[in-house]
Amino acid sequence: MRLILFFFLISAKLFSQDTIPTSKVQDYMNKVIVVTGKVVSYKIAPEGKIINFINLDKQYPDCPFTVVITNEYLKTLNLRLQDLKNKTIFVKGKITVYDKDPKQTPQIFNPININF
Repeated sequence: MRLILFFFLISAKLFSQDTIPTSKVQDYMNKVIVVTGKVVSYKIAPEGKIINFINLDKQYPDCPFTVVITNEYLKTLNLRLQDLKNKTIFVKGKITVYDKDPKQTPQIFNPININF
């Protein structure tokens, strides 16, 4: 019985989805994970542009993590950035860095899921 319980606990840990704070995202580059943090600021795409930004835990330019999301994807999710302000969110996606970002801020582009 103990052996079965041991294997169950080990397998549950192996297959569970990690949720990490923004301070740890550097350790998960190019991996699909769930990041959690508080929305402190956002930038809505200006007229003629399609990219929006959600900054977690600190305001730009000091934010440790950014969610980058297109206008079309916002429509698909039926999501308004204004509704996220000051809420803790959970964002699932692949952690990357935009190659032209001089600060190399970790980000998720068009996440798999956003929950709050």
